[in-house]
Amino acid sequence: MAEKMKAARLHGVGDLKVEDVDRPELKNDDDVLIRIHACGICPSDLRAYAGQRKRRSDGPYTPGHEWAGEIIDAGNAVEGYAIGDRVAPSWRVMCGECHYCIRGMANYCENLVRGRVVGGFCEYGLAPYKHMVKVPDTVSSLKACFTEPVACCINGNLDTRIRTGDTVVIVGSGPIGLTHVMLARHAGARVIVSDVIQSRLDKALELGADAVINASKEDPIARVKELTGGYGADCAITAMGIVKAQAQALDMVDIGGRVNFFAGTYPAGTFELDPNHLHYRTLHVTGSHDYTPRHFQIAMDFIRLGTVDVAALVSHELQLADVRGGFETVKNQQGLKVIVQMSQENA
Repeated sequence: MAEKMKAARLHGVGDLKVEDVDRPELKNDDDVLIRIHACGICPSDLRAYAGQRKRRSDGPYTPGHEWAGEIIDAGNAVEGYAIGDRVAPSWRVMCGECHYCIRGMANYCENLVRGRVVGGFCEYGLAPYKHMVKVPDTVSSLKACFTEPVACCINGNLDTRIRTGDTVVIVGSGPIGLTHVMLARHAGARVIVSDVIQSRLDKALELGADAVINASKEDPIARVKELTGGYGADCAITAMGIVKAQAQALDMVDIGGRVNFFAGTYPAGTFELDPNHLHYRTLHVTGSHDYTPRHFQIAMDFIRLGTVDVAALVSHELQLADVRGGFETVKNQQGLKVIVQMSQENA
């Protein structure tokens, strides 16, 4: 009989329960079994919980993909990892051989394998050893949970082509927006942040933003122009999934500006766009989707070095029994990052 573990199970909109389920067991020679220490709540987890997008399964399932823990068992083909190593798995198991992988766009892998990485808000997880990174001794599992979201932000940061001396506007100052603030500062940019939640704007200033705009009290486009001598920023990154924010970003940049629609919009929506607005102002507009294995490794390096101070983004640390409360906290935009701990490892 399989051993049991505690796991959060999403049965339907808002219906998240902690239940006893079978503990995963090694299935493949390249698998490692991991005791999960902590897992972060991501906006994509929240969308299924809140009913903003279709759930990936008809039955109950365990959400969560921003997790880290300790290897407690390994298959015969595992190399370079040992029992006791602390790791952060990547949920994206890419083939490395398809049209997009060989072009360096593994975030669009045509043969993405789902189901090989099993984990999240539960006590044990399973992952193939080639799709994870080691967690340095100086990095807690709480910090290691940020590897995936930081990797996504690095991808978006690079796509925006931020240069030393640029002025960058970050629209949204949740955990993702604040990560972009730190990455843009690291790239040598002047950073302006726009949001409607003052406490988050205050945090942006703490983390290095040069100016903030409370969009509930003043026109954010006019204020950006004022802060840039009437011209507009060199770059804008929308770090909130609101259509209005994306439309605003196009008007926040100067001629030749670069705009990154980093966040997907939920619910989906549209806005009117005159093509001449892009044509005559020579705007460069891009999207940003997930990350590659290289971004994942850089993310861990940046966390280790303190380039991105992820601990400063944590507002709530909860135990697994309180996971539903954590989801409600994120849903209500209270605080910043919520981390659920499955063990008592010190942060």
